[in-house]
Amino acid sequence: MTEKLVAEPEAASPGDAPSPPAPVPGVPAAADERPRRRLLPNGIGSIQSKLLLMLLLTSIISTVIVGWFGFRSGTDSLRDATYSRLSEVGDERLKAIQDFVANQRGAVVLDSQGVGVEASRAFNSAFRELDGAQVSDAQQADLESFYSDTYIPHLNNGTGGDFDAAGFVPRGGATGYLQANYTISSTDFDEVAGLDDAGDGSAWSAANARFNPYFRAVGESLGLDDVLMLDGDGNIVYSLYKGAELGTNIVTGDFRSGGLQQVFQDSVRSNSRDFVATADFESYLPSYGAPTMFIASPIGTEGRLTGVLVYELSSEKINGVLSGDAQAGEFQGLGDTGEAYLVGPDETLRTDSRELFTDGEEFRDEAINAGNSADTVDLIMATQRTMLLLQDRSTPAERAGRGQDGTIETTDYLGHDVLAAYQPADIPGLAWSLVTKISADEALAPINDFARNLLIATALVILLVCAASILMARVFTIPLNRLVDGVRAVAGGDLGAQVDSGNRRDEFGDLGAAFNDMSSSLNSKQRLLEAQQAENSRILGGIMPAPLAERYRGGETEISAEHEDVSVVYVEVEGFDAFSRRKSAKESLDLLNGLSRGFDEAARSAGIEKVRQVGTGYVASSGLVVQRVDHARRVVDFALSVADMVERFNSQNGSSLSMRAGINTGSVSSGIVGRSDIVYNLWGDSVELAYRVRTAAGEPGIYVTDEVKQRLGGGYAFQQSGTVTEGDTTVPVWSVRPGSGSPS
Repeated sequence: MTEKLVAEPEAASPGDAPSPPAPVPGVPAAADERPRRRLLPNGIGSIQSKLLLMLLLTSIISTVIVGWFGFRSGTDSLRDATYSRLSEVGDERLKAIQDFVANQRGAVVLDSQGVGVEASRAFNSAFRELDGAQVSDAQQADLESFYSDTYIPHLNNGTGGDFDAAGFVPRGGATGYLQANYTISSTDFDEVAGLDDAGDGSAWSAANARFNPYFRAVGESLGLDDVLMLDGDGNIVYSLYKGAELGTNIVTGDFRSGGLQQVFQDSVRSNSRDFVATADFESYLPSYGAPTMFIASPIGTEGRLTGVLVYELSSEKINGVLSGDAQAGEFQGLGDTGEAYLVGPDETLRTDSRELFTDGEEFRDEAINAGNSADTVDLIMATQRTMLLLQDRSTPAERAGRGQDGTIETTDYLGHDVLAAYQPADIPGLAWSLVTKISADEALAPINDFARNLLIATALVILLVCAASILMARVFTIPLNRLVDGVRAVAGGDLGAQVDSGNRRDEFGDLGAAFNDMSSSLNSKQRLLEAQQAENSRILGGIMPAPLAERYRGGETEISAEHEDVSVVYVEVEGFDAFSRRKSAKESLDLLNGLSRGFDEAARSAGIEKVRQVGTGYVASSGLVVQRVDHARRVVDFALSVADMVERFNSQNGSSLSMRAGINTGSVSSGIVGRSDIVYNLWGDSVELAYRVRTAAGEPGIYVTDEVKQRLGGGYAFQQSGTVTEGDTTVPVWSVRPGSGSPS
């Protein structure tokens, strides 16, 4: 099989010991041993140089040590002061948040046991009277228009969702009646909250006219987003702002399974008038997806539960408490970059990030790089809020979530270097954590100024010492500068650079002479090495493909690979031995080299890879080193080019050479064979079949297997020329030539 083409030029083994290189024309021999100057036993200059060096090093080291300790001491003191300030501000803001929530909890208990008792009785009775109430066609149309034109667009913008109005529009009953008379009366929530009586004459409107002014005053004084009242079955019988939840059932309706249902059910199960239920912020659909927190207390009289009073806490109020009632993006007492924020158990913020209002575009890029999804960040930018959206997996938040407190220098939720204090929020019913942070650059700015001044002072001291040292040692710097220039020349590639050592008979004179000897030796050896490397590269390029040659030069010796879809061509020119008998050895070699160059040129033109060549035999492949979809066409075009080359050779030299080529496509194995005599080879069933195909017809020509024929398509003419066997299968063999005919 392949053993017919394994003869190779003998190559040196990488492991063999190299023999001395032969002289290369044009390269001078290594410089002769030059006489060495005798070193002076006690050079005057060497002692002075050591003294000057000691003076310089002592000055620099002492200055650096003093500066380092000053810098470290200042940094530690400033960092401790920053941590103390952060902890102080954090404690202050946490106390404010705790007081705020406690005030809301106390207020909801007070109202549930006071005015809430009578209000619950009135609204529950009025709501039951509206059971089965009808709305006019015009009112129903107005409801549908409100949900499709106002509610759904705001809801989708606030949540990034795609809700359908049909799932929310009420159809009659108490829900439809109340929303038709109140909810859709205005798109301004404040105007709706100010409507005490819709003038419909219902008992519900009478109750609303009686109690709505009181709850409106409560909402304004406490900064609430809404005040809700539910009956014992979970129906929302009253809402200050009369939103989409008015009249719905929180247990079975469209807005179930949220924090509102949780606080309602907790209050119902409590059996205590003093009980307060709390639900963390969530995206609340009736408020267009805005973050909403619920605090609730049961309403009861004479031992009987009549309902539940619910306060919706304002996210803006929480932000205001934490920022010290500063404007959005500002925090009192925390400089230009500091902020205090809350983190929930789901690792998202419970407040709005200062960074969002500082630089929106930079915030967007940093938030995505910190691991937040692009859709979430787009929603943050659209709603201008980070509460419930921006993730914080920083170390301070993670530790505070585990109940720890402390200070740390780390990175924040956007990857900024910060100094931070952290602690659990310790608010009943809420698993919040509080983080107070400030940019490390801002916090440590004074020490940076100190370090800058220290560096300037150190530089001035060093300059003065250097100036004194230079003046004292000037006589010794001239030969050193010459040596430095020579070293730089050698480093830049001028290996033959020489320096003028003058007539000095001291250490510098000896050093200059030694440098000149070394430079001459390096130059000679480099030129010999370059010549040898060029020759080695040329030899390797003739043995194996360029990528494998690079790997072999890189030190790999066990190089092999499996290739699934490769086309292999065997080309053999016959008759050259008989033709060359009439020629001299030089003439035969020139003709053989001409054929070899023709093989290589045809391979380059077709874009295929040469595997090896022995005499007039040539093995090549396509799709082996470079993956190609048209590898079958390329090897056929190569074989056709070789056929044309042979014809031109015959015409020019009066010879009668012929060519056989076998081509097959399939899986092959490749690798470098041998240790001392290396050979790049292909093997496998597909390779063997290509070799056998070339002789299937018993006459010169280009022969391909059925697999190759199927891949070629149009542009070639085929003629069945015989068969070969592969295992138990008979494989047809086709001759191919240029043309557009179909197989005969």
